Amino acid sequence: MESNNRNGRIWGASNEPKPRSLYERAGTDGAWLGLWFTLLFGLSVASMRVPLLNIAVLTMALLVPFIAYRFLRRTYVASHGLMTYSALWMQGILTFGAGSLILCAAAFIFMRWIYPDFILDTLRMGVEFYRNEPTGTGAELAEEFQTIIDRKLAPSPFTIAMVWMWLGLFSGSVLSMFLAAIVRIAKVPVEGRGRQ
Repeated sequence: MESNNRNGRIWGASNEPKPRSLYERAGTDGAWLGLWFTLLFGLSVASMRVPLLNIAVLTMALLVPFIAYRFLRRTYVASHGLMTYSALWMQGILTFGAGSLILCAAAFIFMRWIYPDFILDTLRMGVEFYRNEPTGTGAELAEEFQTIIDRKLAPSPFTIAMVWMWLGLFSGSVLSMFLAAIVRIAKVPVEGRGRQ
């Protein structure tokens, strides 16, 4: 029978922390990525009124691959370079899936209850923008947008949120396919290499 020592630990138990599973890492990283996506969405909406915010939106969008790389690299280092390519790719897919799901929920809540006219107002802005275009193509697009408004054919908040979720999941899986290969290029530093 195992007995407790003075510190309350079980004799023979390892002091090393239990390694985190791929799914736990993907869930945690996906939550942070979902918050990043939600902030990106919020700034995108605000940039419709304040165009200067487009710089922040573009910067945040360009940082997504670097954030995903850091998540996967951290996992690879924690596994001492033993994590397979397919496992890293799967973690990337799950991370983007979780992040996209959070974005989907936040976008749906925003478009359904916080700003119900968001979709129609966006279409109206498109009509105004394309009507001012000198080309004939712009006038055609403006007419198409106006027809959607007049005939009440605008997509629902749920439809748009789901499209964004699937877009995020698909693009994230493709990005993770390349990042999983890049992460494995740099060797993992060996701990205690300089010690004798």
